[in-house]
Amino acid sequence: MLDVPLLIGGQSCPARDGRTFERRNPVTGEVVSRVAAATLEDADAAVAAAHAAFPAWAA
Repeated sequence: MLDVPLLIGGQSCPARDGRTFERRNPVTGEVVSRVAAATLEDADAAVAAAHAAFPAWAA
């Protein structure tokens, strides 16, 4: 099974509250991955990291 973290500011990290959700194969029902379930705080951190990185990407 594949564990999928968040990627914020170039760093892999779990959701702040540790929650995840499972993705399942629709045919077999087997769990194929466990994905970090981002919180609003995680989303804010991702936006802040993108905002901070933008000048370097825009140059």
